[in-house]
Amino acid sequence: TLMFFITMTWSEENIMVAIILLFLSFLVGWLQASKVEFKDEGKEDKYQRPIILMKKNWSYIIGWGILFLLIIGAHFYSNSHMEVEEVVTEFWKEIVKEISIFARFNAKDGWETWLITGVSSLTFTAFIKSKNKKLEKSLARRRKNSSFSE
Repeated sequence: TLMFFITMTWSEENIMVAIILLFLSFLVGWLQASKVEFKDEGKEDKYQRPIILMKKNWSYIIGWGILFLLIIGAHFYSNSHMEVEEVVTEFWKEIVKEISIFARFNAKDGWETWLITGVSSLTFTAFIKSKNKKLEKSLARRRKNSSFSE
């Protein structure tokens, strides 16, 4: 989301597009979180955080497809045209970004892509946290000066 603010070109037209993309990305994040299932293992990791398994289900995959189409649409909008080869290349890039967070931050995406991925990710995280209260503790970072034993 920070990258959106860094890369955004602030014009009246872009702000209107951003509002639309923000709304659509929020809906997709909600869709992706809507059918998530949790399983509490009753165990803790080495930092005393609960281990909770999460099954994302089909709504997550459908949402991912919609996000891909939104990103392609945003690229098409900003570039006025795209070749089939570029769409296929973008598809594979999105798969790699989904698998590896490092690829996401290494990407040279436009503000539209940063907005779409940032808002949908934040929305997904907020909704799954609201569905499972133990998840907040599970996702917490270990503090540097904590009394957790290693």
